Amino acid sequence: TMKSNRRRFMQALGTSSAGLALGSAALPLGCSRAASDADKQVLLVGDNIALANTQYGKVRGYQLRGIYYFLGMPYGADTSGPNRFMPPQKPKPWTDVYPALWWGNSAPQNMENRYANKYGSFRDHWNYDDVSEDCLRINVFTPAINDGKKRPVMFWIHGGSLTSGAGSGLLYWGDRLAAAEDVVVVTINYRLGMYGFMAHPDLSAEDPNHSTGNYGLMDQVAALKWVKENIAGFGGDPGNVTIFGESAGGWSVCNLLATPLAAGLFHRAVIESGGCDAVKPLARAYEYGEDVVRKAGCNGADPIACLRRLTPEGIEKANADTAYRRKKSTKWKPPKIKKLDPESLISGAMKGWLPAIDGYATLDYPVKVIQSGNYNRVPLLAGANRDEVKLFTIAAPGIRLVPKPLIDWFVIKMFGSEKARRMRELYPAREYRRPMDATLDAIGDAVLGCKTWEGAQASANYQPVYYYRFDFDAHLAPHMIGAAHGVEIPFVFGNLDREPASVFFVGPAMLDHARKLSDAMMKYWANFARSGDPNGGNLPRWEPYTQDNPQRIVLDLPLKPSAPTDNLEKCLFWREQGFMIGAGEWEDLRVETVWSLPPTPFPTGN
Repeated sequence: TMKSNRRRFMQALGTSSAGLALGSAALPLGCSRAASDADKQVLLVGDNIALANTQYGKVRGYQLRGIYYFLGMPYGADTSGPNRFMPPQKPKPWTDVYPALWWGNSAPQNMENRYANKYGSFRDHWNYDDVSEDCLRINVFTPAINDGKKRPVMFWIHGGSLTSGAGSGLLYWGDRLAAAEDVVVVTINYRLGMYGFMAHPDLSAEDPNHSTGNYGLMDQVAALKWVKENIAGFGGDPGNVTIFGESAGGWSVCNLLATPLAAGLFHRAVIESGGCDAVKPLARAYEYGEDVVRKAGCNGADPIACLRRLTPEGIEKANADTAYRRKKSTKWKPPKIKKLDPESLISGAMKGWLPAIDGYATLDYPVKVIQSGNYNRVPLLAGANRDEVKLFTIAAPGIRLVPKPLIDWFVIKMFGSEKARRMRELYPAREYRRPMDATLDAIGDAVLGCKTWEGAQASANYQPVYYYRFDFDAHLAPHMIGAAHGVEIPFVFGNLDREPASVFFVGPAMLDHARKLSDAMMKYWANFARSGDPNGGNLPRWEPYTQDNPQRIVLDLPLKPSAPTDNLEKCLFWREQGFMIGAGEWEDLRVETVWSLPPTPFPTGN
């Protein structure tokens, strides 16, 4: 149960329930000290308890092994009822001390598609029995709160396709990164799925700025405003904030670079495996919203009022009917291709909820905004993993055994003979363990790796850019998983052994070896947060990526200095195919997933 989980957690922290229950008037003599005038924000500090002040009221955190934890603090009001599909509102001030001792509610999300239901704890899927629309919560991990120092703030945005996840994920705990690098780490929850990204003409009409479909993005902006206004009381520097995120968190970082709403709220940015095109044209976003209205039975005179009256269960049913078209089946059927343009070939199983280009919060595809130069110009660190899509083949392991003739036929049907020939030149099957691995490598570049490169390429015209590829695969499944999507996260946070499933990615025998790379990556990321330059601390030299000298560091052991990147030809090829802009439209493909086999004999190719 949630209560027993919480009890075990507190016992593991070595923090007595009696001590944690104390308010400012009940702390035992000698356990705390009053704050000095220089410590205006911090009110009390004890052996394992700390009270700090925010603009909304006092909060109680705890201290363990030299790190202070303040968890689940509200940065926004409850988003249910009249606040549903509205910009975030400020939380109501409180008079009692707020117990910032446990993670806040996770945002509502489709649970039946989560790994958590099958495998228990996996990556960030851990704390989902506390789910509520009252989910705008922020967590702070800090080395000290009373020493007068201003530490760099590292503001993490979790991934999960903007439909799942939470800032409480085990791999996102910021205590080790904070301790190792003397930084303040912040993680957040924000609205997901239709709660965060539903657009509708009536929502646009009722908003004074005619904004719609960007509530999750606005939540992230609200959390950054909370940091600006409150983080000094937690040992952080509001004038030195780095936003970083992976996958959909990387999308979010790029969206924040492009939105005027976030101007002045951060000073550096890190994109891990996230593209700069994860938004939808408004007309397409409206289609989703109108589909939700129909599915929810809210076709009356005031559909938005109807949606706001629905119970969470009613909202979730409309969300599931609209956003997820997956059927519970153990049979896998490859899709019949009815349209051969790139816009019609990606992700037919699921519609994607993404920010809408409403002209206020989201002006255009973020990469276009960056290319224009009229964006939040800050230094950028960006990159992707060598084997991005291999992780997603675990659910269909047989796909790795697809024969080369069938692969060649499929690629020709997608792109035509000439482009298929060029793709085979760029990804020659002879250089891979299996022919399908070449195709998976190509897909990884098309949908993730080169999209990250495009954002870095655009930013390099205006600000320093540091570009990487993560290659570490010294784990239990180097051929099946490799350096897959998300595997770099525990290296960045120093959490190689915190998540039970991590043993699969970094086995016990390899842990000490992997820690060498993790220590280096934490140092690179924190150096970048401090100064906008990842170099320092006897690390191999990481040269910036420029148009004239496109450098990239490979994050692997042994760690070597950066060198000229070798993926330009591949990324230029995918740009020519139209894969750099329009992910939002690809996410919502209406491709029928009914497969037909090609005619025999199979075509042959080199």
